Amino acid sequence: MTGVILAIVLCLSVAIRAEFPDDPKPCKYADGDCIVKLVNTMFQERSSAADPSLNLKQLEPLKIDSMTVSQGEEKSPVAINLKFTNNLLYGIKDITFTKVKGFDKDPTAVHEIKAVTKVFSMIGPYTIKGKVLILPISGTGQSNITLVNMKAIIRFSGKAVEKNGETYLDVDDLKLSIKPESAHFYFGNLFNGDKALGDNMNVFLNENSEAIYQETGAAIEKAFGDKFMEIVKDVFSKHPYAKLFAQE
Repeated sequence: MTGVILAIVLCLSVAIRAEFPDDPKPCKYADGDCIVKLVNTMFQERSSAADPSLNLKQLEPLKIDSMTVSQGEEKSPVAINLKFTNNLLYGIKDITFTKVKGFDKDPTAVHEIKAVTKVFSMIGPYTIKGKVLILPISGTGQSNITLVNMKAIIRFSGKAVEKNGETYLDVDDLKLSIKPESAHFYFGNLFNGDKALGDNMNVFLNENSEAIYQETGAAIEKAFGDKFMEIVKDVFSKHPYAKLFAQE
């Protein structure tokens, strides 16, 4: 579930071009093929280190200081409160961007990015309480959530903000859609360290991972979408919108 949403962060790669006007050259407005090629190149080359000049934090691995997935009511098949702290998200560097829309002269238009990746994994401390299908679940320990062969769509928009005579894009609405082929879960120290109960629950979660992800997908997308919007906002706040593109 974790890796999934990260796809969204890719939009910021468009901004990276502005710092390297010669190699690679920036793209023209709405040139989807150019932007896809540029984003793929820059993501692979620059995901493993922060870039203060772009307000871009390190993406591989991406540190998740805290994130909460709250899902369902008491009568829902899955009703959990799942909290992650100081986790690391792996797999962003291997994202392949396939299509973009938007990125024209109007910064307030809807921008869309499609991407695929083979594996996304979020690893680190967790706490969980609630129920999954018919079984209660509780625990505090280390977790590993991995999404395999994931497709992601990121849509975002915002408002134009004038600063020092220049127009910036203030991203205020970002939505993430992710569809993994399969999801794999591991939660250590479930049920106060009862190994038999914990092992059985992990087996149950993975045997029913498709049904569980269907129930929790919207909450996961919301949690990751919020995190990635922070990254996107930082990047677009650094440079005037027009300067991110080649001028005709």
